[in-house]
Amino acid sequence: MNRVNSNTPLQALELLNDPIFVESARVFAQNILKSGGATFDSRLNWAFTRALNRAPNPDERKVLSGLYQKSLAHFNARPAAANEFARVGEAPTPATLNRADVAATAMVARAILNLHETITRN
Repeated sequence: MNRVNSNTPLQALELLNDPIFVESARVFAQNILKSGGATFDSRLNWAFTRALNRAPNPDERKVLSGLYQKSLAHFNARPAAANEFARVGEAPTPATLNRADVAATAMVARAILNLHETITRN
């Protein structure tokens, strides 16, 4: 059975904001930080390989790098927001990980997990 196409944003809003999906993205981000390497590029490659079985293209890399930098600046300036984000859901955030980095990486993970090719099976 094929999924019916829709122009309403309800699915995207659910995937971005429901606590279960926020927690999933945060835990994915924690794994990205632990296993993806030391640089943003290596982490992005690791995340794309796990989620999509391919490398990001140059446009995706540019957009997601900008999202990461903007999010990291936001969470570094607002440590309470980073700590609150780290508490969403039941899975703990390891104390060894920087909360702002986890939150910023989770913003990237949320974008990857919300891509059409991630959520739609053809």
